[in-house]
Amino acid sequence: MNTLLALDYRLFFAVNHLPHTAWSNAVAEFFSGIGSYGIIWFVIGVILFLREEEKNHRFFIPIVTVGLGTLALVEGIMKPLIGRLRPSQLLDTIVVYGASGYSFPSGHAAISFAMAEVISVYEPRLRTGLYLLAILISLSRIYMGVHYPLDVLFGALFGWGIGRASVSFVTSERAKSLRHRSHRHSATARRTR
Repeated sequence: MNTLLALDYRLFFAVNHLPHTAWSNAVAEFFSGIGSYGIIWFVIGVILFLREEEKNHRFFIPIVTVGLGTLALVEGIMKPLIGRLRPSQLLDTIVVYGASGYSFPSGHAAISFAMAEVISVYEPRLRTGLYLLAILISLSRIYMGVHYPLDVLFGALFGWGIGRASVSFVTSERAKSLRHRSHRHSATARRTR
């Protein structure tokens, strides 16, 4: 465990002590800001929904449930239960702007990876861009001095897992619905012969 924490600290310093300029701080603040509470992911969801010619009104169900569920699990249960202090409370860090609360896991990373997975199921051609955005949001948190790499890594894996489970559930429900509809259609066709 000590070796893992030592590696975590080393990686944190490697990212957090990259050159900080007005421009790089602004970029980090931008990505961190749009990732707060999953704002950017809900905006992307709305834009994609409005662009669709055939509106799938169930499109928002997994997006909202995964986004709010991940936020509630991470911020409401996991962080207080684990209680890991933020780097700025323990180490000599470069803090672009402070953050309150606990550090582990990263809520930004969890929501970003959960939403990237869910949205990419509906828009597979955007998968690479969605995951790149999730990575940039997550890395900005280390650069800004408010999360350790392990916070971000665990948050990303946890979020991806929630997204994956949601996608599997929605896919299986859709398959059941199609089978049920097909069965009903064939039964109706047999009766009309």
